[in-house]
Amino acid sequence: MRARLLLTLLSAGLVATAGAATQQDLARVEADLRRVAAPWCGRLAELDAQGRRHCTVPFESFGSAGAGNAFAFLGKAGITDELLATLSVDELAAVMGHELAHLVLGHGLFRLRQQLAAAPGAPGNQLLPLLEQSSVEPHSQTPADPRAQELDADTLGLVFAGMAGHDVHRGAALWRTAARRVSGWAAHGSATHPDTVRRLANATAVADAFCRAAAASRPPWPAAERLLPAYELSRDEARQQLDRAALARACGSALPRKTAS
Repeated sequence: MRARLLLTLLSAGLVATAGAATQQDLARVEADLRRVAAPWCGRLAELDAQGRRHCTVPFESFGSAGAGNAFAFLGKAGITDELLATLSVDELAAVMGHELAHLVLGHGLFRLRQQLAAAPGAPGNQLLPLLEQSSVEPHSQTPADPRAQELDADTLGLVFAGMAGHDVHRGAALWRTAARRVSGWAAHGSATHPDTVRRLANATAVADAFCRAAAASRPPWPAAERLLPAYELSRDEARQQLDRAALARACGSALPRKTAS
């Protein structure tokens, strides 16, 4: 029972396209995403020696596991060697952005509370305090359907990748070829994950909206309240740290000069 519960909490499901991301790329993507996502990270953030906020979420390589996979659990984001070996750096940023998004949106905590409400005596009671310490509190509008949560993580994760300067359209395109490139892809359950066609359509729309907003000098993140930083001061911080050069790299073109709003 405990093993089954742990498996349901792991955010498996992102796999991607040909490329050859390395351990060094993973470390660089970790630094990029922890910086830009800091306003969303709540208790999972801290100030560095220069007074800049960054997420404390570590990105870990879990070595060879027999399948391409990535997941988020207990304040950590992980990836297997099999998945890392199939990704370009832009895809890696989208994948790890997705896992980081699960953590800052509190999805693991939300799902555990759902399970305990349905079965109060389940072994997950022992995990609850740990998860509450290593998670951001879920938004009151968090969707109950895990497939909707996956789309939320796809959306916010791709935005994180773009804010860090990784190409959002290349990141979105991983869904076009994922099914034929990664062993075990077809085994991901439709009860917990949307199908690949739906995820590709969502990611493509997110990338297009991101670049339209960046070109218009608007914040490029989603409008949905549940996907925004929890506090107004955090939202101000997110706006202040936007880097137009990074946004231009994310969209593969120069952006118009910013005008006064």
